Amino acid sequence: MTKLNIFIFILLCLGKTQVQWETIYQSFQDINSMDSQGWIVSNNQNGNLTSICNGFSLFGGFNLFGNTTIVSKHFSLPTHYQLKITFEFWKIDSWDNEFVYIFVDDALWKKHYYWNEGIQLCGDQRTIASWYEVKEPITITMNHTSESLIFIMTTNLDEYADGESFGFRDFQLSIVRCPQGCLYCSDSDQSTCNYWVGVLSLWHESILLDGWMKNDIIQPATYRCESFDLVGGQLNLAPGDYVKKNIENLSPHYKIQVNLQLWKIDSWINENFYLFVDNSVVAQAVLGSGGAYSICGSNGLEQIYNIGVTLSHSSSKFQLTMTTSKVSGTTNSYWGIRALNIYLSKCYNSCNLCVGPYRTDCTVCSGGLVLYKSLCTNSPFFLLSKILINQIQDPKSDERIPMEINLLEVNQKIATQGTFTYSINNSLQILTIQVYAKCFTNIKMQSYLIKCLQCQSQNEQEFFHYCYPTINTIVYTARFQVSEQEWIINTSNTECSIYQVAQIDNQAVQIKLLEIIQRNA
Repeated sequence: MTKLNIFIFILLCLGKTQVQWETIYQSFQDINSMDSQGWIVSNNQNGNLTSICNGFSLFGGFNLFGNTTIVSKHFSLPTHYQLKITFEFWKIDSWDNEFVYIFVDDALWKKHYYWNEGIQLCGDQRTIASWYEVKEPITITMNHTSESLIFIMTTNLDEYADGESFGFRDFQLSIVRCPQGCLYCSDSDQSTCNYWVGVLSLWHESILLDGWMKNDIIQPATYRCESFDLVGGQLNLAPGDYVKKNIENLSPHYKIQVNLQLWKIDSWINENFYLFVDNSVVAQAVLGSGGAYSICGSNGLEQIYNIGVTLSHSSSKFQLTMTTSKVSGTTNSYWGIRALNIYLSKCYNSCNLCVGPYRTDCTVCSGGLVLYKSLCTNSPFFLLSKILINQIQDPKSDERIPMEINLLEVNQKIATQGTFTYSINNSLQILTIQVYAKCFTNIKMQSYLIKCLQCQSQNEQEFFHYCYPTINTIVYTARFQVSEQEWIINTSNTECSIYQVAQIDNQAVQIKLLEIIQRNA
């Protein structure tokens, strides 16, 4: 391989492994792209949303976004496993070691600024020239799988917007999509995400509460925290309260994924949030007095927790319960839930129970199919009578090959050695197989016959017979129901085997019905 070819090969490999970012939303690039649809701004000054600073169009800006201003937006996302948000933040005028707080779901980005940082660009022209502006590009990258995203920007400024203000521009949201065809994923591996299907998607934008109960008494109420609706929230879900729902009629599966977003509202004393599936705690979080900023509730701080858990599960139903512990003395403490998703990792189509997604992972078959060596087949063949094994002195032994096969109902004798494909008439329902196996001194005959696919652990029978000087032949007679028309027969001096060709999920699979082997005693 030439150096050029090696170089091209390396580039191709790098291209396959590089993350492919796709921009799905952008706004506030310039005066022609100041689309504020869906953005919620509370407590802005003067009623305006956009401004010009030194020739740049800003969302917010001088004397618009200031103390108590909260900017937020909800995004609905296609299936993905990573996201990236980029924008240019503008600090304007006399910030005094004060912070901007940016929430991207449960991720927090924050930074403090001073009045003398940056250069003079705009802002209050009536005062000291050293109240400068800072424009700073910000990038927030995170692993993320939820179908919705919340973005919140606020500050802890303590003066009016004509002295301390902020804005931003050139906002872009990019994602890394799941592999094609995947409804849920946590990485780029298509082999692990093809099997996930969504069964429940709630509380991303609207609130539906069918089947949900609070404390087994009433439906839970809802609450709006800034611009986001929660199940529960202030005055609705307090420490010790619980909400639950029975999730039923689930298709066959072997794993479930539960994702939700928990909101801690106001002050807690290190109580625990618990997520139960049936009677087992599958996830928990500690709720303390800390947080980043107060955006709703009363005087405490809020905190967001993205909670996700994957667990083995196969039942067709389960009960989902969310609750918290309660510590004596806790007051003004509330919690809420949004963005709940449940996914199943499904079994193969023909399985009712399974340990994995593949056709060989079945443990119980569906629709009357029968399990054979971890495969579900629609061929319920079995022995119709007992197996007859006779040890005889055959006067015609010298005329026979070592393993002679007779198919009695069709009067067919197979007296040559090799591998044969044998087709049976469609009208034939019963076939009796009779094998004459020559027996020699110091030889034992090992035989294996299928008994019944439906018998599960007892679907095979195995026999051993020894040869004696007075016996030269062992005759095996077995009667089978015919469910497939194609059989494969193998014979040699020391072995005879017969397979039925069954169609399993549109694939031909050879299932051994009978095997006889000569072995040294």
